[in-house]
Amino acid sequence: MGRDQKEPRESSQALQVRLRGTIERVTYHDEDSLYSVLKVSPESGYELDDGSLFRPTKITAVGKAHGPVTGLRVEIAGKWEDHRSHGKQLSFDEFVVLTPTDTAGLVRYLASDAFSGIGDKLAGRIVKKLGSDALEQMREGPECLDGIRGLRPEVAERLVETVRSALGSHKAQAFLRGLGMGPWQAATIIEKLGLHTEELVREDPYRLAGDIFGIGFGTADRVARALGIPVDDPRRAKAGLMQGLRDASDDGHTCQRRDEALARASKLLSNAISETALEDALEALEAKREVVVECVGGPEDEQQSTLVALPALAHCEATLARNLATLARVGDTRALATEAQLAEAEKRAKIELHPSQREAVLGLLSTPVGLLTGGPGVGKTTIVQLIVSLAEAAGASVALASPTGRAAKRLSEATGRDASTIHRMLGWNPAQGGFERNDQQPLEEDLIIVDEISMLDVILAHHLLKAVQPPARLIFVGDPDQLPSVGAGNVLSDMIRSQRIPLFRLQHIYRQAQGSLIIENAHHILRGEAPRFPEKGDKQSDFYFFPAEDVEKCAELVIDVASRRIPETFGFDWTTDVQVIAPMYRGPCGVDALNRGLREAQGTGGLEITRGERIWRVGDRVIHTKNDYEKEVFNGDMGRISSISRENGLTVTYPERDVDYTLTEISDLRPAFAITVHRSQGAEFPVVVIPLATQHFMMLQRNLIYTAITRARSLVVLVGSRRALQMATENTTQSQRMSCLSDKLRADITLFDGER
Repeated sequence: MGRDQKEPRESSQALQVRLRGTIERVTYHDEDSLYSVLKVSPESGYELDDGSLFRPTKITAVGKAHGPVTGLRVEIAGKWEDHRSHGKQLSFDEFVVLTPTDTAGLVRYLASDAFSGIGDKLAGRIVKKLGSDALEQMREGPECLDGIRGLRPEVAERLVETVRSALGSHKAQAFLRGLGMGPWQAATIIEKLGLHTEELVREDPYRLAGDIFGIGFGTADRVARALGIPVDDPRRAKAGLMQGLRDASDDGHTCQRRDEALARASKLLSNAISETALEDALEALEAKREVVVECVGGPEDEQQSTLVALPALAHCEATLARNLATLARVGDTRALATEAQLAEAEKRAKIELHPSQREAVLGLLSTPVGLLTGGPGVGKTTIVQLIVSLAEAAGASVALASPTGRAAKRLSEATGRDASTIHRMLGWNPAQGGFERNDQQPLEEDLIIVDEISMLDVILAHHLLKAVQPPARLIFVGDPDQLPSVGAGNVLSDMIRSQRIPLFRLQHIYRQAQGSLIIENAHHILRGEAPRFPEKGDKQSDFYFFPAEDVEKCAELVIDVASRRIPETFGFDWTTDVQVIAPMYRGPCGVDALNRGLREAQGTGGLEITRGERIWRVGDRVIHTKNDYEKEVFNGDMGRISSISRENGLTVTYPERDVDYTLTEISDLRPAFAITVHRSQGAEFPVVVIPLATQHFMMLQRNLIYTAITRARSLVVLVGSRRALQMATENTTQSQRMSCLSDKLRADITLFDGER
């Protein structure tokens, strides 16, 4: 730095700095997050707020950049920051690639890692022959490179392809950044749309909302405004209808009534488009098969409804209904056990079944497809155990599965046999993006039993039924009062409502469960009754309530109950046995705040890393949030961070093994000292603590509190407002999901004798 150069003053650090320069070195670059550390040589200085000129010879710049390479000319904008280890650096939020303007810059650019097989000498010969517009000439074709010494034809062709790709990408980047897109958004769009990004976006910017993961309708609409597309444009009308259907799918619906679809789109579009224009747009979408419009309802219904659906969901529901109908019509109905054989099985197991339980066992072993339902303590697990042993005694092979890894583990422990996730049973192939088991290569077992089907969405159910072909049998097991699936569909409720699938509903509470307040109160809540609590001072019960009307005090009490009182009174290790389950993420009693408080209560320290707004620390309890077949870790698996590396990521210790996560893969994890009720589905914990605050009124519903309570094996503690508990117990107005499966089953399957 020369004598006339000055460090930026503290007062200037808040100023936005914009400069152009050449990348001298890429110190660090992450392809997934785009986070980069660059050494940049600026082309000129800039004026500080005191009027003096700052002329740095080289600066460190950090931020998100797409494809940075040595020799690249760029324009960056950001603010100065003082890093505690690396000193002063420019943290940029804008990164635009520019074409090199001089021959020296061109040589450095062509000799960079971006162009394989081109070194300094060869780059110099190319620039010497072609001059300052070398890149533009190469983009036109490889002929301009003929006669350059040392440049092999295959290297020349690769060079031209790379130049075309790079210049196209840089141009697309500049176009998208000019529309207000961030670097990650721009990179994602270019990866999906390719070199014709600008042309495709100008043609229809609303394709961004449908084709690009992570970009919503609001962003696409802002781009359309920037490109001058009017608010009543037909493209906007169609996009609004499609976005409305996608939003409905996110809410669990597989379809919408036609008038509701039009109304939702009109609201999304701020009522800027007339009803007639929306109807025209819907007809245009139907003509191109981008939506499915159909009438449902038959003689049994009071009236027909015209429904609108996304094609994929409509296909899944229709095919699921047809495959269930095929199984019901032509499947094996041979009885796999007699009453005498069941009686012998009862003696061996030293149990005495209720008459309804005997009917369920014999009925399910005599039908090609059937449903077993009931709440806690009614013996569903006992029935499944007997069905499996009797089927195997009859020579039938049996497969057991559940929607999630935790539910599969519970099923395996309960039956003493292997159980898997449905994905694993069907053989998910991540490379092909599909299942290996299907109607062409069906499952080979004679009997497939699927547990926890309240969690089964219509897409996964569709793939399951494709792989179950006659003469195989299928038994579904679940609790219809649990929360519905996270994904779209209403599979369990629709099968029950259709009255076309043989249903065996267990209601008699098994003797062993009658002494449990957890079981008793779960059934009280289902009937809309207040739960019963033990006498004050009773330490032998399994169900307690700690009142706290103030939400802040409720949060403090939850942490104290979970981390101190339960271990001291009942001897549980709270770090492994106690699970806090909350209705919502936000608020003092929400999952996010409770996770922070519970982690501090645990008192672990040491190395930590920050990704986005989240801090990860050794000792943190975490939950994996998606199925990863390469790592063999699945949605809902819970473990603990055992080691952290700021350079490489972290390691999570699961019950079976350790799993490594890179810095970009950490996004697959969430803290798990506290989890939502939806996240808890299919799991079972020794102890469950549930905060109840009136601030959660939108989520205080009977099936939600019922689901949370039934996750506990040994102890439930409710903490919070009596009014909130009353609201949750009395509120049955859960949102009804729109779906067509029930109607399609009634149309496809001949009525049988009815419900057992």
